[in-house]
Amino acid sequence: MSETTARVRSSRSHRRRPRVLLTDAQDRSSLAGCRSLARAGYTVDALATSRPAAAHWSRFCDRRLTACDPRQSEGRFVAELRKIVSDRSYQLLVAGSDASLLAISRHRERIAPFVQLGLPTSDVVERCVSKWALIRAAADVGLDSPETEACGDEAEATAAARRFGYPIVLKPRSTVTGRNGDLTQRGSALVWDEGSLRTVWPEYGTPSLIQRRMDGAVLSFSGVAADGRLLAYGVSRYGRTWPPEGGAVSFAETIPPPPGLREKVSDLIAVLGWKGVFELELVQCDDGHFAAIDFNPRLFGSLELITRAGAPLTAAWCDWLLGAGGVETEARPGYHYRWEDAEVRNLWRRLRERHLGTAIRVLRPRRRMTRSFFRLTDPAPLIARAILLFNHRVRRLGSAATRREAPNGS
Repeated sequence: MSETTARVRSSRSHRRRPRVLLTDAQDRSSLAGCRSLARAGYTVDALATSRPAAAHWSRFCDRRLTACDPRQSEGRFVAELRKIVSDRSYQLLVAGSDASLLAISRHRERIAPFVQLGLPTSDVVERCVSKWALIRAAADVGLDSPETEACGDEAEATAAARRFGYPIVLKPRSTVTGRNGDLTQRGSALVWDEGSLRTVWPEYGTPSLIQRRMDGAVLSFSGVAADGRLLAYGVSRYGRTWPPEGGAVSFAETIPPPPGLREKVSDLIAVLGWKGVFELELVQCDDGHFAAIDFNPRLFGSLELITRAGAPLTAAWCDWLLGAGGVETEARPGYHYRWEDAEVRNLWRRLRERHLGTAIRVLRPRRRMTRSFFRLTDPAPLIARAILLFNHRVRRLGSAATRREAPNGS
């Protein structure tokens, strides 16, 4: 911890602790933010859109709140959030998902009178969740991107996929899109053949992006951007994802920033205009160059790893917003990370396919290990996560049974 940051937190202990409201308390990213902020001297209230929420079960959470999911009703979410921030004194509001971020940004005039948002202008927020804008910005700063085509219908998508060769990556033009006043959030999909593309294409809407798949190690460069610089940052290399073919990180390790990457990321942030916590995912190709594949302008899944490695991004951002920013901090290499339930799925899949060698690697103990939900001094969030997954499983089985019975009852 820097001397400046230590003085800031010491002085904070002698006055009223700033109160922060975090959204998306059910997600691992917001749990990491909650723990980090509480340890930095903040009082943290957590707002969930589904229950049980992991951050609600953390001993670092002060008040446990609920609201409508913005993907179901953006208007209702904003109305409920406005009532929450107007009824209690909050210094800061931190969004934990793209859907929450966009809802707050688009309706900021209803929320900003009661709490500091720290957001750039609305057009910057919209640009930063646009996958097409990322491709253009990356080109401007000398970062590669996978070859991509914006397709307006299924025929164009099929033609582009044939040119690139399967498997291809299908992406929405923006992570969150609006439909009938609500928000729909959809991630990328790895598509293996033409039949699969025809099946999933209607779910993505138009235009959507067909992208050539790139081989190479996936890196995460995360940080806090403000004052035209990076206040804190760290780099990790993905070891496994779920799904294994290309999903969210389930195992990673922090590494030293590759030469020149920090400067290129700083230039990219400047072009996008973002300020706040972010994560940039890149592919490191065999020849050493980097290709930008995704930008997350918010808290992100492996935030706990970078925090435990010495770069508490959420606290650094809130400190800066309140005028107490410290010196630049870089995450230390050699720290490891597991997303528990994703790693269980990875293990089960390898055992089922009789890949015993890779299954053993999933189980291999690592030094300096941190996890998404479990912490010895804060174990309850893992229980909340297990209950949530069990409830989801029961609902899926119930829905499947209803579908099977429907023809007999009609």
